[in-house]
Amino acid sequence: MLSSIPNSDALNWVIGPAGQCVTLVGEETRIASILMRAIVALAKQGPLLELTRREFRRNNQSEVAINKLLLEQSGLAEWAEEIISNDYDPINRHGIIGLWVAVEVAVEDTAVLILSKDTNAVTKVKRAGIKLPKSRSQPPPELEARRIYKRLETHARSGQSVSEGYRVLMSVLEVELTIPSETSVILSELNYVRNCLMHRTGIADEKSSQEAPRLGLSIGEPIKIGSKQYLRYFDAVTQFAQALLNGVMSSRYVQTQ
Repeated sequence: MLSSIPNSDALNWVIGPAGQCVTLVGEETRIASILMRAIVALAKQGPLLELTRREFRRNNQSEVAINKLLLEQSGLAEWAEEIISNDYDPINRHGIIGLWVAVEVAVEDTAVLILSKDTNAVTKVKRAGIKLPKSRSQPPPELEARRIYKRLETHARSGQSVSEGYRVLMSVLEVELTIPSETSVILSELNYVRNCLMHRTGIADEKSSQEAPRLGLSIGEPIKIGSKQYLRYFDAVTQFAQALLNGVMSSRYVQTQ
């Protein structure tokens, strides 16, 4: 029974963020794949441009545009070859940042939706031992719901791996996540790598031995994201996104006609 949740024209409103996460994860990887193909083509297109210029010349066509492309090709080909030799590290870096953002946003937006629609949600947060300021309205408006979420997130993730923290967080709001232990380990590693890329220019610190031991990093060592490593992270994020979607789909918030 959902008497505490207001009626909504969109019956399954709670599914939105998790569904979007699944979509964004798929799009992120398709974009990375396209970029990799484009880099390979860029590295090898010099001879093709030369043939094109000969064809232009044979047909008395202007060579201005093709000459400009050939002038740029040398530097671009060298850059593309460097990316290929580094196993697409620059592309993979951007890819995993996008993957992690999709996860963070999906969890937050799902929780905020519940907090702002379920009149009992704030009470559940308080029962979890989280001190909250008095609210004038129940459920709270979105801005206040996001402030409550930040306190809930801090509480749930304290002393926990990132995936376990998210599992605890969502369970407070009656959304149960089932995450394999191996996936949790990979997500913790991904979270560490992402933080290093964003806040330490990709340089490993003393936390690497605890949060990313399988990478075997030394303090001060630059982190490289090869294609195999990227695929591990992609698989783990995909599993988490699916677990979140399954959790909300089986929650009491999903209404049926």
